[in-house]
Amino acid sequence: MSAPRAERGGKARDRTRRDLDRLDRREPGGRFWQSLALIGSVGWPIVLFATGGALLGHLLDRHWSSGIRFTLMLLTIGTAIGCFAAYRAVRGNDS
Repeated sequence: MSAPRAERGGKARDRTRRDLDRLDRREPGGRFWQSLALIGSVGWPIVLFATGGALLGHLLDRHWSSGIRFTLMLLTIGTAIGCFAAYRAVRGNDS
């Protein structure tokens, strides 16, 4: 059978109090800003390297009239380098 209502309520109250105490001991606002910084350090390298590769490839394609060969090649290389930089940022290996 299930525990009487008074016992369940007491246990729930204790768990809630313990959770509130744990929340009070946390650093105020630190986790949100850390998460936001991590998102930025992951997203920007991918965007910047991919865009830079595409722009440089476009300029080379216009100069040598080669269609979109350099654009695609440098876009792919830029995306790969950006993903590697984002991976290093997540892993914390900035050296």
